[in-house]
Amino acid sequence: MRLEYLHDFEDLVLSGLTLSDALDKIEGFHGSVAPGILMGGLMIDLAQELIGASILYNVVVETPYCLPDAVQIFTPCTVGNNWLKVVDYGRFAVSVYDKDNGEGIRVWVDLNKLEHFPDVFNWFLKRVPKKALPLEVLLPAILLAGREMFSYGHVQVFDLAWGVKKGDVGVCPACGESYPVNHGKICRACAEGPYYRAADE
Repeated sequence: MRLEYLHDFEDLVLSGLTLSDALDKIEGFHGSVAPGILMGGLMIDLAQELIGASILYNVVVETPYCLPDAVQIFTPCTVGNNWLKVVDYGRFAVSVYDKDNGEGIRVWVDLNKLEHFPDVFNWFLKRVPKKALPLEVLLPAILLAGREMFSYGHVQVFDLAWGVKKGDVGVCPACGESYPVNHGKICRACAEGPYYRAADE
């Protein structure tokens, strides 16, 4: 993707991708060039650098919005391979940690730093309507802020059980569908209630 208003950043590399290739991947995966995914890509690039290339890692994100897509675009970690976990704390933060020992790096948007970049700050905190900050304004502002809007710290991810395999599969005695038996005597939908109602009910 070639965007004239990003000409000043054409030498930027995110997780081994040129900016143009990164934007193409964002658009192809997400359906549009979402500013939150670009911001997430910058966060992941920093976390990868800090944890080191030789580490086999998993990732936890603390929001279901944009950041999970950034992880799936810029790392081998996906929801489907169980290397990416989403914990909805509503915070724009990512932890990249060693699969074996849980030692890792957490990167987050630091509002004290972000306020030095007014366009990004106002967009991030939804203080202005979307149309007030079109992509040709917002994307360069995000790239200009770069890593300066983040903080990071070393963490120990203590729930390594997230990485366990699905295990044995059984048949739920309540609904007759398959489920991982380590979830309990019946599937979670039957135990907790489903997320849907059948259309003919």
